[in-house]
Amino acid sequence: MKGYKGKILRVDLTDGKTSVESLSDEIVEKFVGGKGLGYYIIYREVPPGTDPLSPGNKLLFVPGALTGLIPGSSKVIAVSKSPETMLISDSSGGDAFGPKLRGHFDALIIEGRAEEPVYLHIYDGQAEIRPAKDLWGKGNYEVAKELWGKYPNASIASIGPAGERLVKIANIVYDTERASGRGGLGAVMGSKNLKAVVVEPGEKPEVANPEEFKKLWDEFYEKFSKDPKYEHSRNYGTTDGLRSSASLGMSPAYNFSRPYIPEELASKLAGDEVKKYEVEPEWYIHGKSCPIKCARYIEVEYKGRKIRVKPEYESLAMLGAATGVFNLRAVAYFNWLANNLGLDSIASGNVIGWLFEMVERGLISEDEIGFSVKGFGDEEAEERLLNLIAERKGIGAILAEGVKRACEILGRGCEFAVHVKGLEAPAWDPRGRRTYALSYATADVGASHLRGWPRPHQLPNQGPAKELVPSLIESRDESYITDMLGVCKFVPYSMEDLARFYSLSTGKEWTVEKLRKVAWAVESIARIHNVLDWVTPPLDDVIPQRWWEPEQDGPAKGNAAFIDYNDFLEARREFYRLRGWDEELGVPLPETLEKLGYPEFKEDAERAIEIVRARLS
Repeated sequence: MKGYKGKILRVDLTDGKTSVESLSDEIVEKFVGGKGLGYYIIYREVPPGTDPLSPGNKLLFVPGALTGLIPGSSKVIAVSKSPETMLISDSSGGDAFGPKLRGHFDALIIEGRAEEPVYLHIYDGQAEIRPAKDLWGKGNYEVAKELWGKYPNASIASIGPAGERLVKIANIVYDTERASGRGGLGAVMGSKNLKAVVVEPGEKPEVANPEEFKKLWDEFYEKFSKDPKYEHSRNYGTTDGLRSSASLGMSPAYNFSRPYIPEELASKLAGDEVKKYEVEPEWYIHGKSCPIKCARYIEVEYKGRKIRVKPEYESLAMLGAATGVFNLRAVAYFNWLANNLGLDSIASGNVIGWLFEMVERGLISEDEIGFSVKGFGDEEAEERLLNLIAERKGIGAILAEGVKRACEILGRGCEFAVHVKGLEAPAWDPRGRRTYALSYATADVGASHLRGWPRPHQLPNQGPAKELVPSLIESRDESYITDMLGVCKFVPYSMEDLARFYSLSTGKEWTVEKLRKVAWAVESIARIHNVLDWVTPPLDDVIPQRWWEPEQDGPAKGNAAFIDYNDFLEARREFYRLRGWDEELGVPLPETLEKLGYPEFKEDAERAIEIVRARLS
């Protein structure tokens, strides 16, 4: 099929061997690429019950089907079994790594475990495993500098000390400023003794209709780069997000205890404040093919140290507002530190904010922590805690397990530990948006803000959550489609635009309806695998206790995530029904897989239903 290389690279670190396999058109038709192809491979090759940090787990890097081909299509999806949630987990990242990998292969599968630290070098359609003892123990900024000294045109995926020490909130960092941040996939990489993957540029896949494709490419690049409608994104990127979330009562401020904060406070970590420190970005910060170029790059000085970093809303809000720190220079430094150590900034801010609340409530002593912590707003403590988490030392060894396990280990504070299925909540409190909490409750990976937003924007007490479930499903499908195609969610293509591009690329007719069916099937397959592992949907498709507390101030005052518990149950049942899953058990029905054209998963669906029934009996 045009638009693909038709090749998958498999790397067995145990045997020290690499091999190239063909990617069939049949698999492309069923799973497209990116998230879809990644989930299929993990489903097929990593059985439920596999220890995520064992050699039996596999780590995949899968570019999307349009990655590197259309404006704003830079994404690679890292897919593995998460050591934090024990679920199949995917996390998208960019910017140059995905397009460069796609110049050689449609997917990279890494399995086994090397005896000594190594890195992988991909070039000219082949790969070599090379020693990395000299890189082990170093931060991501230093690793990138050293590897760029050897491979100046390459893109690099690497882990920091946190990944090496199997911290369960460790991430994978691309070219120092982008990340596959969620689910602890950096720990999977570390468990394999793999420090980095270095990818040289290759040749883009050929498209089926190059003339029409180029015409469309030019049309959209012109539109997105000049249309006044997208001026705010071009000026601020996501950095102005805290003003929006705070004004809606959706911020994570003070460990989600104050979702509404005044604009003058939110503005300390928002767009105009960020722009005061903006500098010309380094060559690797955003790709030439992006028409929005929303990445903001800043330089700040903190404690006599000058650093440069690319802040995003999630990092600003979670390392700042969630911990009660509203000093941009400090938060930018924490962002840089998290990048260097290889820590998920969302999870790190969440678990530190939780600890600060424990301190505020008098639930943990200075002796237990090992040093003095004042609570919310303690910059000194936050810096120290980030280092301790990455080092797995003292209280950091507990926080390194993630907020769910941390509260269980300490035996307290679980009522305000904000996560779903063990994945820390990101920087959007759902009490300010009707039905949005259902997205968190049912998402394949746990609490993710990238698994569908119900429309229109209303408050939870404005009507039954059930009414907006169809829009949530529509939005979820769209999220899956962009993750399968490798397109940035901030480049405002319509689904029709993407279907047209994909048709011109492959030479086959792809409709939005056909893409939605693939998305539906992939979500169903993920659900089956997770149920066969440990998820019991009626017990686990839930939200944290904090979101049942009514907001105390602002436009969402008086609102919890749902009108009441019955409102939640009715909405969840409606989601299951519309998804073609058992309404009470939350498991895909065999006939749904048949209808979608994936009968090979019917038997597993039947088995999953019986397993959930047995667990509930």
